[in-house]
Parts: sequence; structure tokens; C-alpha cells
Amino acid sequence: MPSLRPLQSRRDANGNSVTILPDEKQQAEFDRQLDVLVNQFKSFPSIVTWVIYNEAWGQITEYYPEFELTKRVRQLDPTRLVDSTSGWDDHGAGDFSDNHHYANPQCGTPFYSTPSSPHDATRIGFQGEFGGIGTNVSIEHLWNNQAAIDTIDQTYEIDITIEAWNYRSHRLLNELEDQVRLFACSGGVWTQTTDVEGEINGLITYDRRVERVDVKQWQADIKALYDAAAARSKTTGESS
Repeated sequence: MPSLRPLQSRRDANGNSVTILPDEKQQAEFDRQLDVLVNQFKSFPSIVTWVIYNEAWGQITEYYPEFELTKRVRQLDPTRLVDSTSGWDDHGAGDFSDNHHYANPQCGTPFYSTPSSPHDATRIGFQGEFGGIGTNVSIEHLWNNQAAIDTIDQTYEIDITIEAWNYRSHRLLNELEDQVRLFACSGGVWTQTTDVEGEINGLITYDRRVERVDVKQWQADIKALYDAAAARSKTTGESS
């Protein structure tokens, strides 16, 4: 679901910091549009999971709206899983215990980093975001906007060469494989398919002209993930 704005602060008349949360009308509109989205797209077989909130954006902190919204999504579409809170403020709603962490994954593991929560063994262990490594390229392949260029150094990890990028991606995918074999990891999402504005961590650049991936290496690493899941299902009786 497209997010409401993240938590923001402003100063009141006395100079005190005040957190801005969605008001009642904004929350009602979010709820209405979630209904519209699910009803519009639930006939698409490519959709396997509905995701309601991402990293607490618009997720009101005085109460936990994800519980009622998860119930509503299940009423609208009882055939799919619901990832109620992808990353961070997880209060136990939905089918996933979803961790976000950069650069390395923490998927269904007995270790975690805040603001993500400890793995909840009653739900599916999932790595909603990891990776985030990037390489800077020439201006011809970037989004040539100064405000975006100024944020490039905020990339979680910058690798000097494409070769180093592929080495690091190999190590991170191997780490996810370990977590599939050893712990309760059932899947993950690599950040991200393409560069976006000032984010230079895509598999391909902003202009889609430079591919960072060593395709054979990535194919082997991804196959290893599936092999690890299949092996775990044979020994534990879990579905892969």
C-alpha cells in the first residue's frame, strides 16, 4: 500500500517539538484506498502477499491500526498472506516477522538490530529489505539532479568497483543462504532492481544502460537459496 508520510516533527508556538501523525480524515482515506487497491488487484495471480505498512510510515503510534487493517484485507481477500508491517514497528499483526537491515540480512535469526524487532517464531521469518550496496558511476548514467547527487553518499555501502560490488553481493547472498539453512528465513528482498534518484544501489543504473550484476554468479547464488530451502523442508517438514 502506498504510504502515508513518515513521522515528522515541527515546533509549536512555544518552541517545543511536536510529532505530526495522520489525523482522522487522513487515516480514513488511507483505509478507503487500501480497500480500493485490494479489490482492484486481487484477481492478479502474480500477487502473493499484501503489504500494509513499510517502516512505520504513517503507522500511528498511539494505537496499532495494522491489526484492524489486516483483518480487513483478509476479509477482502482470504486467499493471500498479509505482511502487516514490513520492517521496524512490528506489534505482532499479520503473517510475517519482517526484518529490514543493511547491508547484511537478519532473516529469522536469533540476532537483530533496532528498530527492527526480534524474530517471532510464530510467524514467517522474512527479510523485507537488505543489500543496499552501490557503486558510483559517471554522470551519464546518474539522474543528473544536484539534490539527488548530493545524497549519493547516504548509500548504505559504496563499493569502488563493479568487481567489488559483485564480491560483496555474493557474500551477502551467501549470508542469506546460511540463514535459510540454519534459522527460520523463508525469503528476502534485495534493494534494489534499479538506481532511483540519488540511490545508486540498483542491479542496473538509473538509465538502464549499465548492469552491475555478474549474471552467472547471481544465478548460482539464487539457486543456492532455493536448494537450501528445499533441503530444510526435507529435514523439518516445512514447506519451501
